[in-house]
Amino acid sequence: MLKKCMSFFKLGQATIDLKLDSYELKPGEKVNGSFLLKGRWMKQIIKRLECDLIVQNEEDHTERMIESVTTIYMSKELPPDGSIEIPMSYQLPENLICSSPMVTYRLQTRLICENTRCVDHDEITICS
Repeated sequence: MLKKCMSFFKLGQATIDLKLDSYELKPGEKVNGSFLLKGRWMKQIIKRLECDLIVQNEEDHTERMIESVTTIYMSKELPPDGSIEIPMSYQLPENLICSSPMVTYRLQTRLICENTRCVDHDEITICS
């Protein structure tokens, strides 16, 4: 019963954090970093990790996925207070326009466990 209550309120769920070597990049440049998965109070079974490149246009209030950065299927146990680090590398598309107050980019990461989902957003700046 306690586990159900904690799961309902998302207490003790695993967290995801994308750490990048650089947050300012050029079109076509390689993005390097790692996904850091952290356990909390309960053991978690990690099912999938997804990351997408998203562009947001403030002028017309739209948001769209440019492409999927990675999808990793797994069945790993994340122990309480444990952590897992997964390296990542991704080549940005060549046709990206530069970031501005009207156009922003972010890497949106989702960690899917047995009963929960965790999301992380990391804004990146595209400059020429």
